Amino acid sequence: GRLDTAEQFAAASVRRWEGINNQRARTNAGILLATVHIRAGERDGLQLAHAAITTVTKLSSVRARQQYLTPLTIALEAQPGNDAKQLARMTRQVIATPA
Repeated sequence: GRLDTAEQFAAASVRRWEGINNQRARTNAGILLATVHIRAGERDGLQLAHAAITTVTKLSSVRARQQYLTPLTIALEAQPGNDAKQLARMTRQVIATPA
């Protein structure tokens, strides 16, 4: 019942970190936004998830990758459809790949 509020906060966080040289914060905000959209079943959720997964590969910390991607992975695995499952596999690969 609070997904609309969560989406607003996540979108505000993404806007806040745009243009600021803090890769982790920007990446975390993007993953949060994607996770909210996936959980809400929004059409753009898979696109946001793919962009977030691609962005997180730039982080050198495997621990940060795991921390940020785990909620997105869980949300993707809970969604129907092959595209969501494929993105979930992609997140697990990114988590497992050393930087």
